[in-house]
Amino acid sequence: MKKYWYQNQLRILQTVLRERDLEGYDADSVVEYMKKSHTNTLVVSAGTVVDFFPNKLEMSRHSRFLAERDILKELVGKCHENGMHVIFRVDFRGVERERYEKNPDWFGLGPEGEPLTGWNDRIFRPCYTGIYGNAHARRIVRNLMEEYDPDGIWENCVVFGYGPCYCRSCREQYKAYSGSEIPVGDYQSEEFRQYREWKSARALEHMDRIRQSVKAYGEEKAYVSEIFGMFHVSSALNSGIDLYDAADRFDFLVTPLFLDGSGQPEKKYEDYGHAASGIRFLKAMSPRKQCVALTGGNGTKWRYVKAPSAESRVWMWEAVSTGGNLWNTYFNGSHPNNTVDRRNAFIEREIYQYLKENEALLNGQTPAGDIGIYYSRPSRDRFGKDSMQEDEYGIGIRGTEKVLLEAHMGMKYIPDLDFSYERLRGLKVLILPNAACMSREHMDIIRRYVEEGGGLVATYRTSLYDEEGRGREDFGLSGLFGVSFSGIEKDTRWDCYQKVRCPEHPVLKGMDIGNTEMIINEGRTLLCRKARQDCETVCTYVPMIYNQPPEFAQIKEEETDYPTITAGTYGKGRVVYFANQTDRSCYDNGHEDLIQTFENAVRWAGRDAFSYTASAPHSVHISMTEDVENPRRRVFSLVNTSGAGLRPVREVLPVYGIRIRIPGTRLKDYRILRCEGICSVKEEQGDTGTDIVLEISCIKEYTAIYVEVSE
Repeated sequence: MKKYWYQNQLRILQTVLRERDLEGYDADSVVEYMKKSHTNTLVVSAGTVVDFFPNKLEMSRHSRFLAERDILKELVGKCHENGMHVIFRVDFRGVERERYEKNPDWFGLGPEGEPLTGWNDRIFRPCYTGIYGNAHARRIVRNLMEEYDPDGIWENCVVFGYGPCYCRSCREQYKAYSGSEIPVGDYQSEEFRQYREWKSARALEHMDRIRQSVKAYGEEKAYVSEIFGMFHVSSALNSGIDLYDAADRFDFLVTPLFLDGSGQPEKKYEDYGHAASGIRFLKAMSPRKQCVALTGGNGTKWRYVKAPSAESRVWMWEAVSTGGNLWNTYFNGSHPNNTVDRRNAFIEREIYQYLKENEALLNGQTPAGDIGIYYSRPSRDRFGKDSMQEDEYGIGIRGTEKVLLEAHMGMKYIPDLDFSYERLRGLKVLILPNAACMSREHMDIIRRYVEEGGGLVATYRTSLYDEEGRGREDFGLSGLFGVSFSGIEKDTRWDCYQKVRCPEHPVLKGMDIGNTEMIINEGRTLLCRKARQDCETVCTYVPMIYNQPPEFAQIKEEETDYPTITAGTYGKGRVVYFANQTDRSCYDNGHEDLIQTFENAVRWAGRDAFSYTASAPHSVHISMTEDVENPRRRVFSLVNTSGAGLRPVREVLPVYGIRIRIPGTRLKDYRILRCEGICSVKEEQGDTGTDIVLEISCIKEYTAIYVEVSE
């Protein structure tokens, strides 16, 4: 089967041009930067908010600095001469007033007939059904493909259709579809459900039309766009497009993963593991496609100054560690060494060089591990929020990842897209972080998985709602959890605890339980009744104990019959259920009681028999990837996030003496891909036979070792 260029490793530079960046533009210096930084693909602005080429079509808007030049022709020629690929960035989010007034009927309208605007009200927005975003957009794409022969089209801001549109086209099409008028009011309400579904279908049709326009010039021409990530809730709901929709429509997958680009408005800098998390999720959807982290040396919130340098390097290594490629974006200047702030120019060079030198081994690597994290899109839509304070879905996944990263436990995502029993085979543990909305079909698959020996860890509202977000009277998975929901939910965010009822249970291992009667409780807690006597009640709910005044900080009865942690067997498998938000609290509280019980639950459910163990500090993130065609070919990547003080850290501190053990394996081949100290790979006798052991004397930023295991 023929392999196209975009199915190979991508080391990308994007220059998002301002109008004045054309003044004195030097295509030779761009290509020279790409050579020195080991970049193999350029994404450059073509149009259409501003046209950086002599656009002769209707509604053109030439840059004032274009003059008689055609920089697109220059760039395509010079890049192709040097074996580099060029993708044109186009943007159909809208136009300024002068062009809008030429064809106002091409654009979107509000409920009172007012034009839809955005981006500081400078842009008049189209919709997914109107002329500008469809017929006009296709003409632009065809013109660019015919005149310049680029290697692909990047449709920036494909999610331009935010919220409802009341233009004539949308009104007529929706009326024909539903028999109803477009509602008015709260767009997130149930009243808009049918409209949101209709609009999502129109958005997908728009992407299909643009893709067809690109592919008309050859299958080797790439079509791609950025889709906001797994934690960006409002973008998916408001636009009708999310990462699930990208899997089949784009030739490689890209999601914004900027260090300073958090989807949560309270955060200035994202968690270190977020770049790896984004790639892990993309790979779960399309393990055979190249998955790319859209990031940048100058960030995205503060585009005129550099992103924190030490953290930026660690950030890029995090994306690489899970099998990802990189897309270095700059929002001013012709390239990173010709921009307002040049302090991070060439920051990607060493990382791109590592990718280039090891391309043969790294191509086709996808995240691997014994632990699967179930991702539920309907749960995200029902309970997720961009604000972490209000979020009740994504933050539980973040807490789950935090625990697994710190415990050095290999993980991958199991999206509810194409969910099947076959996708669970080989997992030791499936984690359901507040997977509130689940279908009967998915619950049957999970029951079968556990019955046949799989481990399960679930939290909070898991299975209390169907896939449409409608509430159930009890947990759909009550039989697995061993408890039934009483219908009562308690706010346990302050002054709340869990009573230890089974101190010898492994879920409480290593917590010095002999010296305490309680452990911390946090978040919210569902009051549940025990439904199966063969399930162990590990801890129970304690009613709030007010801490003021201290003389009265007591209650009459600390013991209740409401389990907060239950553990039991189901068929051949093991199940732990947390009736509270332990996963969330591992993230936003981080108390060792919470983290240790969650880690212990995963270990007990999986019988502590995982594919590798590691001796390393929590701050060293270890990822295992495997070749999608031959899982015995693995890469172990270690990213050092050790630092001092508050984020962003200015210095990453070295770590010494790390060991990784792969039990029950024999060594066929290995290669040290990157090492900053002394690295060795050897066989050693373990508890159950021969083990492969990796020893790393020192890690400063990043170490990677390729290991091929014998059959």
